[in-house]
Amino acid sequence: MDKKDIPYLAALLAVALLGNGCSQGLLQEQTREGVIEYALTFPDYDPNGLMAGMLPERTTLTFSHGRELAELSAGMGVFRTSIITDNDRKEMRYHLSVLNKKIVSHLERRDMPALNKEEPALTILNTNEMDTIAGYPCRKAIAIYGSIDMPEIELYYTDRIGLNDPNWYGPFNAIPGVLLRYEMVQYGMRMRLEAVAVRPGPVDEAKFADKGGYARVSPEALHTELEQVLSTFSL
Repeated sequence: MDKKDIPYLAALLAVALLGNGCSQGLLQEQTREGVIEYALTFPDYDPNGLMAGMLPERTTLTFSHGRELAELSAGMGVFRTSIITDNDRKEMRYHLSVLNKKIVSHLERRDMPALNKEEPALTILNTNEMDTIAGYPCRKAIAIYGSIDMPEIELYYTDRIGLNDPNWYGPFNAIPGVLLRYEMVQYGMRMRLEAVAVRPGPVDEAKFADKGGYARVSPEALHTELEQVLSTFSL
């Protein structure tokens, strides 16, 4: 082989590696463990109103190899939720703490309608638009509700966070990636969430264990309790 051909062959090899996925795997590397911090806003509420101080401003999602822990505190700590999800087994443990009352419900896919009773039918439209949120590239989709009084919702999601089927339990189960900017309505409250930080790193396995001191209730009982508690924020 002529020495002058070596640079040419090296260039061909580089192109081949990019094409067959060896280098593509590096470009598409996923974050498997870490914490996502979301900023929470409530578009229908006056930020200077009476309820402003009772509403949460942040929520976190801890994730590790197919499991999630979503934590939220409101009402100056009076109301707390801790939702542990196993996406591979399609199981959820929903912990709710209100004052001295602590309940937990174990849910599977078939139980989700009890938790999402108010969700109207929706259609997801995919777009070619992209944005970067908390350092992660995101695709944009639009959720269009069947109810005429429900506005369209923009959904931004990323495939760079390694969670399998991360939305199986909610209204946006057709979205294949982790949502980093979106809106949702629960019990009459419209919430807007946007990731402000993603902190990759090892996660303590104990975070996904059941919490002690919680009385187990049915999915229907949990729905009733959430409906009663969250209605107080709609005053």
